Amino acid sequence: MKLGRRKILICLGVAIAVLVVLICPKEPQRREPVYRGKSLTQWLKRLDDGEAFGISSSALPSPAPAQIEAAEAIRAMGPDALPLLMKDIHASPPQDAFRFKAEEVINHLHQRVFGTRIWFRDITEEDKIRWRAAQGLSALGPLAKPAVPELTSLLFSNHFHSSIKESAYVLAAVGPEGIEILTNAPKRDEWSGMCAIWALGQHPSAGTKVIPFLIGATSSGSEGTACGAIQVLGLFHGDSEHVIPALMTAMASTKPAVRANAARALGAFGPQAAAAIPSLQSLTNDPAIGPAALKALHSIQGPLDR
Repeated sequence: MKLGRRKILICLGVAIAVLVVLICPKEPQRREPVYRGKSLTQWLKRLDDGEAFGISSSALPSPAPAQIEAAEAIRAMGPDALPLLMKDIHASPPQDAFRFKAEEVINHLHQRVFGTRIWFRDITEEDKIRWRAAQGLSALGPLAKPAVPELTSLLFSNHFHSSIKESAYVLAAVGPEGIEILTNAPKRDEWSGMCAIWALGQHPSAGTKVIPFLIGATSSGSEGTACGAIQVLGLFHGDSEHVIPALMTAMASTKPAVRANAARALGAFGPQAAAAIPSLQSLTNDPAIGPAALKALHSIQGPLDR
């Protein structure tokens, strides 16, 4: 009986998805600047790295040749692209959109039948537009400075599918004024501060200029802020004289996630982090971070059987 109900739910979900495609109207074409035969939107789609969902400090950016070409094209469009990109960075789906109502209906049925809810990865077309705009504005770099006041407002405006991540990403690219805003963000709002740290990590030319700020953030009372700063310092693995002692201090945190991230970041320094070996060895039996400590030791010491 339950299997039959599951099939009904799946069929209902498919039917709703088809209706969304058929019912949702397409936006009218807008006038856009063109460079080398391609419109702004076409270049933005080429620039898109597909990371519209969430934030992650697991790797430094590594743009493909096509993305580098797209960034150069958007810079060539310059001021003509700026107002359109700023319009796009505000893109947000209506909270009462059909897809969200449909998801709620599906979840209501699933809750009644199975006692659980389904987690939907809600990346909407508006989210993709917003993220492409952020990447385009970042490509403009200092040319996007006129938008700094508006981007700052967006950084601290938390609403449904808001632009906090995107505005932080752009502010990291516009120059010293944007960097200053980001380094002060954790004092005003936790999520804005976390996005600011992530954005600095995605722009090494900016983030490596504020290592003292990142070091200070490793001791934040916010677990997310501390972990984000530690991850970024591990990605940069520079200024070992000051960063390694800070990471060793972080390994004494009462929060397992902070300790684990500190161990991984130390591993990124390789042999430079030899001073951390005793501390890491003492944590290998810690069920929460033992694997991270062992991996870091391997990176610092090399294979133990050689």
